Amino acid sequence: MLRKLNFSIGLILLIAFPITGLYMQYYFRPEHLTEMTARMEMRANHIYILFVSLLNLLSFTSLISYSSRFAKSLDFISRILFLTAGVFSFIAFLKEHTGTLKGRWFTFLCVLSSLIGTVFFATAYILSQRSKSSES
Repeated sequence: MLRKLNFSIGLILLIAFPITGLYMQYYFRPEHLTEMTARMEMRANHIYILFVSLLNLLSFTSLISYSSRFAKSLDFISRILFLTAGVFSFIAFLKEHTGTLKGRWFTFLCVLSSLIGTVFFATAYILSQRSKSSES
């Protein structure tokens, strides 16, 4: 269930990436937006959309055999964090380009949930590989 949701969100964000790029190209040009900090914020959030999309697609392709309840819990939490990071990244793109670099909470939550999700996902993967090697 969560794997399919990771795939769906990853695919939606992957499609949204070039659309947000076109949006920036036509509406956030230097002549339309004099504040360069706001352009930088917009571009950073644009790249976060791609980053989180790829994290979701990667988590979809990885099928982890659970060796313990702990590894299963880590995998579940990581997948949820990747999904929430996708939502945060898109909201950050839409809302957080004020040019002040302050109060970028959606961007912060996107990066934080991506980082924690990656650590949990890698730990679950390592635990599953360890159990496979000890069984052999």
